[in-house]
Amino acid sequence: MIIGLVLLGLVAVLLFFGIAERVFKSFGVAVWLAFVMIGVLIGCAFIPTFTVGAVEFNVAGFFAPLLFAAVFFALAFRLREVRKGLVVTAVTAALFISVWLLVAPITSATVCVIIIGFLCGAVDYLVGKTKIAALCGIFAGMPIGDVIASAVGLYVYGTPLRFGSPATFDAIILAAVTAVVIFESVAAIKRTMNHRAKTRAQSMEVGEEFDPNEYKKYFDK
Repeated sequence: MIIGLVLLGLVAVLLFFGIAERVFKSFGVAVWLAFVMIGVLIGCAFIPTFTVGAVEFNVAGFFAPLLFAAVFFALAFRLREVRKGLVVTAVTAALFISVWLLVAPITSATVCVIIIGFLCGAVDYLVGKTKIAALCGIFAGMPIGDVIASAVGLYVYGTPLRFGSPATFDAIILAAVTAVVIFESVAAIKRTMNHRAKTRAQSMEVGEEFDPNEYKKYFDK
């Protein structure tokens, strides 16, 4: 869970200094509530995995993401983006299952986390087009994909059935940060380009208003 905790700590620091404040306010989350959300995720990361029967449950990798998914879907409902959120959820679950079943057997969990985090973050941004839709898909799709991948692993490899894991927690946080960073970067580039275009247009208007040849006749005489 080191990756997830480090990223959450970084987000908390940026939020404390006001750098990440606009990101949370853009989808209707107050600063104090953002700190609470980050604190809850960090706190859940320290709750140990427990077993009920033959099933392993991880709070940070299953219950907490689904809780946050409900919050993001509530925001998406207010913004009329629930359909986008559901589409991104399905895409995220499919990507998670594919990578975990194809890559996990031949590499380490850390490599899988990095691949899933960056891949899902980028794809969810492209599919959802908005931060809310991307976050809905990430926090809902990954726990669902993890359960399905675990069920397939139980049937094929005989591995224990699990609902969430520390690796899933890391992948969720990495994907969420990746999606938001891409969104904010693209938005910043668009703002810069629009500002330059507006400045260029204003300069052209000023140039058209001033005609140096208008007074040339007075100097030719």
